[in-house]
Amino acid sequence: MFIKKPCRATSYPDLCFKSLARHASKIQGNPKLLAHAPLNTTFFAAQATSRIHSLRPNEVAAMVDCIAGLTDLVQKLQMSTKVMDEGGKDNGGVRVDDSNDVIQVEMNDIQMWVNMGLEEEETCKNGLANMDVKGKVKKGIRKGIVNVAHLTSNALAFVKSFAFAHD
Repeated sequence: MFIKKPCRATSYPDLCFKSLARHASKIQGNPKLLAHAPLNTTFFAAQATSRIHSLRPNEVAAMVDCIAGLTDLVQKLQMSTKVMDEGGKDNGGVRVDDSNDVIQVEMNDIQMWVNMGLEEEETCKNGLANMDVKGKVKKGIRKGIVNVAHLTSNALAFVKSFAFAHD
């Protein structure tokens, strides 16, 4: 399957394949869709992780910065997928053509946003260690954050591969 090979080049190949397998029929070997799918997958995972439920008030207060970081990540992933979707279209008065220079600028922007997202996740994981949150709740939150971090890392690998192919 065409998803297995690029997934092997990521830091988390099993997660990569598991998270992208359901998109295989849509991707059909299309390099742009192959780079886009991990961004979407990460977007939805980050969005779900940022909506943490059943926390006590002191736990919610402790999670504010972490949720803000995840919300920032969601916004960065939205920008990334929007740029990938709009490549080659007229973007509000700025003509974006399919030249390699424009694609490279777009890919650089996406890589920067995804890298910033990884930093947000790292900050969240570090802050979580010092939070006044029950062990079970903390473990669940950490699991979600680590999953999003791994998905983000994989998405970055796909975006870099797509950018390299258009360099």
